[in-house]
Amino acid sequence: MTEENSEYLSNIFEVLDEAVFVYDQDMIIRNFNSRAEEITRFKKEEVIGQKCTTLFKSNICQNNCALCMTAKTGELKAPLRFQSKFIRRDGSERMGDFHVGLINKGDSGRREVMVAITDATEVQLLREELKETRSFRNIIGKSSAMADLFKFIKNIAAYDSTILIQGESGTGKELVAKAIHQESPRSEKRLIKVNCSSLSPGLLESELFGHVKGAFTGALRDREGRFEEANGSSIFLDEVGDLSPRVQVNLLRVLQEKEIERVGDNRTRKVDIRIIAATHKDLMAEVREGRFREDLFYRLNVIPIQLPPLRMRKEDIPLLVEHFVQNWDGLKTKQLSGISPSALRTLMDYDWPGNIRELENVIERACVICTGKTIEPIDLNLIPLQGSPNIKDTRRRVIDRETILQELKNCGSNQTLAAERLGLHRVTLWRKMKGYGIDA
Repeated sequence: MTEENSEYLSNIFEVLDEAVFVYDQDMIIRNFNSRAEEITRFKKEEVIGQKCTTLFKSNICQNNCALCMTAKTGELKAPLRFQSKFIRRDGSERMGDFHVGLINKGDSGRREVMVAITDATEVQLLREELKETRSFRNIIGKSSAMADLFKFIKNIAAYDSTILIQGESGTGKELVAKAIHQESPRSEKRLIKVNCSSLSPGLLESELFGHVKGAFTGALRDREGRFEEANGSSIFLDEVGDLSPRVQVNLLRVLQEKEIERVGDNRTRKVDIRIIAATHKDLMAEVREGRFREDLFYRLNVIPIQLPPLRMRKEDIPLLVEHFVQNWDGLKTKQLSGISPSALRTLMDYDWPGNIRELENVIERACVICTGKTIEPIDLNLIPLQGSPNIKDTRRRVIDRETILQELKNCGSNQTLAAERLGLHRVTLWRKMKGYGIDA
């Protein structure tokens, strides 16, 4: 390579945002740009003409290391990329993203190795931080509501008090029940789950309490119920608001006495269980309408948990989307890097009457039908549910500047309260305020 060409390459390297250095097949460093000085804390004059081991020493330079083998053989079938820790001149440890390529030296047949390094330390730390803060026992969320929920679960899990989880369909009630069980002293045993709306009252009674042989047509043998199966563990009663009056009476006895009787039997059996119940219904309203026993409600509602709908925790949508994309089964055969900013904005502006379950289904459908490497708005195909009781208006609402100013005044400049009264998410209100030039 001529001196002119070498100078030309050096000038190109200087405009790059990555740290770049070049060394020959004798491992001697020939080029070292200013960004490399910043990242490694070595000066050019300290490394030019020196072996590459001057930079990395033993933390990268090992027998048959990728950089050395590339230099020795002068061969590289495909661009090489890897992550590795490296030590700066001041002794501090950093994480680097390394890209390696070969430069031909004209007619001589010799080649030089070019290495570009991006300091990925902050990114790595952020990823580690996110792993710790954005999920808890498979529940995804970093909003204040979810942070409070995570703390609450940790606080109550150790005790056997009965828990009632209420929230709209698709808000993750079963995940919360599992988290409570997993954090509890009963976690060594399996959580027993029963959906109270999936069986007729007669079958549900047999499912929960068991039966003896001959108790009814088809009862050919004694059968242990789910309460007995959960002895020493926890039982999750999903959709408890759908219990028939007869089963409500029997459940009340379980809560009061911690004992059960199998259908058709007069023998009482003690059970050591913790009950976690859940419903999408407003149980107090059900009590007022006479469809649910008041005494049972208070027995279940010892520790109440109210799960927020997704439209009230939209800060968590990006995390949920990332989780659903990364865990989509089709990634084994289809390259998909994520979602575009415009598609994410579309998701943020939607009110999600079906909550997290609906979001998961939308993302799965988008992953299947998208033709590019990122999900775009056209892939989402969001269809508002006409007449849904959970949705105000999934289209963008036209709210003028004066309406926002008046509501902020009425709420003492409390943006969260103003957003709630306007029927908007706080992020949507902030975006509208910015568009109207309203000082936040």
